[in-house]
Amino acid sequence: MYKENEKNYNILVAVEETSISNNAIEYAFDLCSRLKDSYSLSIIYVIALNPETNVPFLHNLDKANNLDILLDAKEAVNKIREYLKKFDNTYPNVQYDLIEHKGYGVVGKILTEYISQNQLDLNLLIVGSRNLDGLQKVRFVLFFKFNYIK
Repeated sequence: MYKENEKNYNILVAVEETSISNNAIEYAFDLCSRLKDSYSLSIIYVIALNPETNVPFLHNLDKANNLDILLDAKEAVNKIREYLKKFDNTYPNVQYDLIEHKGYGVVGKILTEYISQNQLDLNLLIVGSRNLDGLQKVRFVLFFKFNYIK
């Protein structure tokens, strides 16, 4: 049952297979473990595929390259899943979803589109990435809407 003064915080953590992302994941778990209000924690791995071209020879190269990207992404997601398992014991009460999202273009643009289509009520975006080229193109501001952590 929804209570009028009850808050539901929606948190999204954008990750890749790096120690920076591991720190972002750990921060998100710690934050959620301290919240007294309800929350939704989603961890997203964005798979940036090459857009298909109409040039026959290049089209085949893009398809082959995208297959390599998908294989690398599968391996990265499996490593992230393994890393997330350690939090099952450390933060047993923190629930989360792991999302694999595919799109064409750069990571920042794909992430922005995902948020605008699927996370309209997002309160906090935590980015654990060293890929500044793609993420510098993200042109939105999310306000940290947590009034306090009890």
